[in-house]
Amino acid sequence: MGRIFLAVVFVASLSVSLWIFGCTRRYLPVDFYTLTAMHEPQPARTSQEGMAIAIGPVTIPAAIDRSQIVTRDGTNKIRLSENHRWAGPLQQDIAAVLADNISGLLKSERVAPFTREDLFEPTHRIIVDITRFDGQLDKEIILDVVWSIKKITDNKPLVMRRSFVRETISSPTYDDFVAAQSKALATLSEEIADSLKKLSNP
Repeated sequence: MGRIFLAVVFVASLSVSLWIFGCTRRYLPVDFYTLTAMHEPQPARTSQEGMAIAIGPVTIPAAIDRSQIVTRDGTNKIRLSENHRWAGPLQQDIAAVLADNISGLLKSERVAPFTREDLFEPTHRIIVDITRFDGQLDKEIILDVVWSIKKITDNKPLVMRRSFVRETISSPTYDDFVAAQSKALATLSEEIADSLKKLSNP
């Protein structure tokens, strides 16, 4: 009887501990994140003459197209954080940040995500196909993307390039993970803006 009683007490204690642990995990606070532009929006001083640019559509891999922030654990394993999430759809956030960055780099107000084409009539569109945008929390971000610039009136690309960006994460936190992703988008924005300047001033 003594052994049976001890076994029952042990099982009951274990069940209570697991229940408490489960409740604690369930009610951990959730942090929400957004990507950030490389500078604060500034009034345009000049404009790329004749150019009005729509950013998008932006496509991303299905593995990261979710509300949870995705990190890698080695080469072939990914982790989803239930307590660290995007504040909105990641594709829209990427398009908005690219638009803000390129607008500042070109000193033009006529740059916006393609979903806001009601703001002006675009002359050019930038198509962004991201094949990788993740990394290891304690290591680096990798942005692998194919992008093209097209005239609205012509489906043939004026420019098509692949950009591969590595950005070191300063510390193994989700704040710095997202900050590194924003820096990677800043690098991509600079490459796209350089191509747009060349098209505008051949």
